[in-house]
Amino acid sequence: MRSKPDSGSNRKAMKLRLCDNMLLVLILSIVQMNWVYSQDHQWPLHTVCTSDRLTVTYRSCDPLQDVGFTFLPCPNSLTDPMTIRLALILRQSIDELYSSVELLLKDIHVISRDEPLCLPHFPRFTFCGSRRGELITIESSFRSKVDLPLKGDFHLNLHAINQDGFQIACVNATISIQ
Repeated sequence: MRSKPDSGSNRKAMKLRLCDNMLLVLILSIVQMNWVYSQDHQWPLHTVCTSDRLTVTYRSCDPLQDVGFTFLPCPNSLTDPMTIRLALILRQSIDELYSSVELLLKDIHVISRDEPLCLPHFPRFTFCGSRRGELITIESSFRSKVDLPLKGDFHLNLHAINQDGFQIACVNATISIQ
């Protein structure tokens, strides 16, 4: 003989599950509304470097992810050695990677350069061939041989796309030289 399930305990369990589901929907709706109705749809402005002569700030222009960028040590002179590091988690693999860099001073193009960074059968960097989900870090040392008498706010726009046209990184930086 089979016993009948208690209908009272089933109703209580269903009500609890319904309440839990409604609470989850309410929380997700509030989070969604805050995202949709937020005044600021941009990533925060990061200050990378501040010295007597140089200030470097940047903001990711990728709507889906921020990037990490460091500039160490922050130099007082452009002839001082410095290490530049960029880090991000890949949302897509990079068998091929193409970069586009623009440097502007008062809306005038100073430098504009498009360059392949990773090509099939010609991986120039260690991150070439990296797969989705991997953390990649790009590090480079820099030292100007001449301390150029530059002054002003330079705007640097960097975009990188992979072989499928997917945006891998996008950064807008301002380099202020006093």
